[in-house]
Amino acid sequence: MSYKLGMPTLIEKSNIFDNVLLCKELGLDFVELNLNLPYCMDIPAQEMLKLKEIYDIDFTIHFHEDVDFGYFYEEIRQANINLFRNIAIWANKFGVEKINIHLNPGVYFTLPEEKIFVYEKYKEIFMEKFIDSMDRIVDIANPLGIKVCVENMKVYEFMKETFIKLIGIDNLYFTWDVGHDAMSDYIMEKIYLENPHKVNHMHMHDYNGISDHQIISEGIIPIKERINFAKENNVSVVIETKTEKALRQSVKKLRLLR
Repeated sequence: MSYKLGMPTLIEKSNIFDNVLLCKELGLDFVELNLNLPYCMDIPAQEMLKLKEIYDIDFTIHFHEDVDFGYFYEEIRQANINLFRNIAIWANKFGVEKINIHLNPGVYFTLPEEKIFVYEKYKEIFMEKFIDSMDRIVDIANPLGIKVCVENMKVYEFMKETFIKLIGIDNLYFTWDVGHDAMSDYIMEKIYLENPHKVNHMHMHDYNGISDHQIISEGIIPIKERINFAKENNVSVVIETKTEKALRQSVKKLRLLR
């Protein structure tokens, strides 16, 4: 089986066009638009469709990282869901099929001897809010032909429990961020391997024991195993190194492993 390789929009670039040219030069299949970057916002869908057709590449969406779908205040949570609706409608106009969102740990209180996450302290409320939000955004995305993929950040135990509950939501999928997973002592690996049908997207980068988003094959992650998983399950893969230089090196090394 085959799988598609893509790249993230890079902070060192100042527009979508330069990312598209780099994607084409590297022989990749798609660009993941990071909505944290101003130049990825408010682009007319017709312009995006034209780029897609001229350069024969696809786009995925990396949703705003600071948007929290488990937020306790209903006014803010509903606003986040409405924002998702607006983005999904826009993205559908130029054929986006995947939107990546984060499951965030939320804020924490720093005590003299420990950190306590508010979402962990009120775990039941958090899971209820987050799961309801996922039900809502899947209902928005599914008729548009868009798959919602929930990414693992640094995963704490209460977040792992939430991921397990998400398995039961139809038409909701996971993004396996292999670097974040390594930073969390591979806490999500077992869940993903036991539920491969739920993994639809992957963020590929290495981890050197100190930081992630390192060049592929220069860290401790079993990259070849992750590639094989992507191939076997037709998972799209973003080579998520964050500079052009690191991306070029990672593309070369990844192709040697394919």
